Amino acid sequence: MYLIQIRYTRPLAEVEQQLEAHRAYLREAPEAAGILMTARRQDRTGGLVMMRADSLAAVEAFVARDPYATTGVAAFEITACDVAQVAPGLEALKA
Repeated sequence: MYLIQIRYTRPLAEVEQQLEAHRAYLREAPEAAGILMTARRQDRTGGLVMMRADSLAAVEAFVARDPYATTGVAAFEITACDVAQVAPGLEALKA
């Protein structure tokens, strides 16, 4: 499991110019099937993506092709994690 933290590095107006392309990428990229959750930070400074992938290298390649990365409007931090506890109904996240 990987948690991708997105932090905007450019003014919000520049980020918003890439928003639809970023959202489409999250829906349509080959790796999109591994995305379990996306979220926007309430303070509009970035977002989060939780995804399953075979390797850190696969996640890094996925992030590198994100329009936010290719246009330089955001920085990404990837954290590999093992899910230890989940709410009822989300047990599949622990697999």
